[in-house]
Amino acid sequence: MNSDQALEIANATIRAFTGRGLSEVETAILRGSLQNQTYEQIAESSGYAISYLKRDAGPKLWKRLGQAWGEPVSKTNVQAALKRQIATSPSPPFPTTSPPPLPLNPPRADWDDAMDVTQFYGRTTELATLRQWLTQDRCRLVTVLGMGGIGKTALAIKLAQQVQFKFDCIIWRSLRNAPPLTSLLQELIQFLSCQQDTQGEIRQLLPYLRTSRCLIILDNLETLLQPGSPGEYRTGYEGYGELFRVVGQTAHTSCLILTSREKPPEIAALEGVKLPVRTYRLPGLQSEAQELLTAKGLLGTDTDKEQLIQHYNGNPLALNIVATSIQDLFERKIDNFLQQDTLIFNGIRRLLNQQFERLSPLETTIMYWLAINREWTSITELAADILPPVSKAELWDALETLTGRSLVEKQADTYTQQPVVMEYITERFIDRISQELLTKTLSLFLTHALIKTTVKDDIRDSQIRLILHPIANQFQTHFRSTLAQHQHIQDILEVLRRSTLGLSGYGGGNLLNLCVNLPLDLTNYDLSHLTLRHADLQTTPLPQG
Repeated sequence: MNSDQALEIANATIRAFTGRGLSEVETAILRGSLQNQTYEQIAESSGYAISYLKRDAGPKLWKRLGQAWGEPVSKTNVQAALKRQIATSPSPPFPTTSPPPLPLNPPRADWDDAMDVTQFYGRTTELATLRQWLTQDRCRLVTVLGMGGIGKTALAIKLAQQVQFKFDCIIWRSLRNAPPLTSLLQELIQFLSCQQDTQGEIRQLLPYLRTSRCLIILDNLETLLQPGSPGEYRTGYEGYGELFRVVGQTAHTSCLILTSREKPPEIAALEGVKLPVRTYRLPGLQSEAQELLTAKGLLGTDTDKEQLIQHYNGNPLALNIVATSIQDLFERKIDNFLQQDTLIFNGIRRLLNQQFERLSPLETTIMYWLAINREWTSITELAADILPPVSKAELWDALETLTGRSLVEKQADTYTQQPVVMEYITERFIDRISQELLTKTLSLFLTHALIKTTVKDDIRDSQIRLILHPIANQFQTHFRSTLAQHQHIQDILEVLRRSTLGLSGYGGGNLLNLCVNLPLDLTNYDLSHLTLRHADLQTTPLPQG
């Protein structure tokens, strides 16, 4: 009896007992086990993650078979258990001489330069949800959103591998180099038509999406969108919006998967939990990220590993970058790294630079204020902080975009940043303020507070230690003598007096707080006519007269 016949018998017995036959993943595990394959070999041939097979799908299969056959079943004894089941059954479910089912034919596929996902960790829940959307719910357009490095590309490729036998053809393309829409359509149509058609129009693509079940994956969509202008395409790429709208609205049997750091503007109007257009926001890895750290050879307790994972919000790329640094600089010991109390490395800085440079001015302002506030902040607080004022509607839109990019966290209508993002934004803020003070070209210094006197004492202490002190230190580095510092402060005072925002904004309070921390004698300065927002005056002698 070959493995296909054995599978038929197992499937029939389990269906008779539970009313449900073997699932796709259970069939893959049982087929491989009957052929004496290891879980590693089964994972490689089926496309499922090895951790999912070992810890989830496998144990559930053996439990179901054990219940159906009336004896304990495991991967090691399933062949013997199946033989006993056949021998003791008074009437086999069907003749064991029946021909085996025809093997599944693999789809035509063009993976282009898709990455290797052999080393893939976790994402069991995410893959299960997306498989259902593609195979059961027959979604036409699915967008996978998440910040850079979170694993969108790897997830999309792994998903395509797992559902490939449900499609006639698969094509994967990266949009990293922003190809013109016509060029992309020509490639898609040429592949789908078996090189018979080379046209490059949306209306020529639709017949192929209807007559065959095609899976198209377009990676790195954000490169087509205008940096700093949410909801807008770069000039010359507006046609992509029409492609997404047509694919999402028109009836066909295929599916288009997009991966992006930002949501395309058409998606919001088309998507819904019960509609064929859906969005999946990809979170960071949780406990399964420990597998990644173990694979990198890091040493530490489960608590150390969990703390490291939380610091980087389970971002696989960030964890890979920091793991390499721990290997090279800290003898692979996580605890040694955590004691340094620093989260930003060059690789992580480059990753966050890419995100930050795409923000709009309002989004940038919000990110600075969340780093200043250093705790969960309501939209009402943000509206009170921001100068010049903006409407709450504008704030809602910007916060929604930032949340979609996974740059801010939301909890009951309050917002904050992940630790690594907050440290990065604080670092940028300090550098920007220091440069403004050096050049006497004030902008953020007028519109953002360095510390706030209206917050809890521990928060203000953090603002002084992590923001104000570093700025004061950089100022002292450039102006070493008290006389040079005094003269430069006088020059900045003149700049403040000449600026309308300098008189009414945060500049006066910031300058006073800076002088206190240098320290300089405030009795030497005329602060009249300046608004002293968030000036910390508890122990500060002010000029008289």
